[in-house]
Amino acid sequence: MTPSPHIRTTAYRQRGAVLFVSLILLLVLTLLGVMLARTQTTEERMAANDANHDIALEAAGATLRFAEMNVSQGNYTAFSQNTAGLYTLDPTVGSVYTPAIWNTANDVLNYTGATLASVSAPPQFIVEQLPSVALPGNSLGACQGYVANGCVQVFQITAHASGGDRSGNATLRSIYEKE
Repeated sequence: MTPSPHIRTTAYRQRGAVLFVSLILLLVLTLLGVMLARTQTTEERMAANDANHDIALEAAGATLRFAEMNVSQGNYTAFSQNTAGLYTLDPTVGSVYTPAIWNTANDVLNYTGATLASVSAPPQFIVEQLPSVALPGNSLGACQGYVANGCVQVFQITAHASGGDRSGNATLRSIYEKE
């Protein structure tokens, strides 16, 4: 028995359809694989940036504690010179802090405490002496200067640190009181 001509014509027309469908499926799977690889790379970068920023935050926090400890021990006394990281706040002008201060080595103090792992550069800080505040029961007029009996010395400390590379930075500020 011979096949009818109609069956041969239909089979002849479908001869390349399987190849075409398989090529389309292969293209779709390839695009899906490329998109997943790209997503994975982006997520890895995000995780690295987050870890880098966390390192910078921890280093800036350690620098704040280091500066506060030194202020409490009286290690910083040259505030009247307004240089090398020690400043007296001028209420008419405000804080000396600007982000550009970290690029000027003579205007900041470097962290010299315990070794901080994974930081790309030593953290830096500035200490600004604010006007003194009267202790309870004392006259406000007694605290007009920066250092007076019965007054609390107030300092504003700003610390800046980089993470594992210079792309992750953190700047923290605290107000520290010393009796």
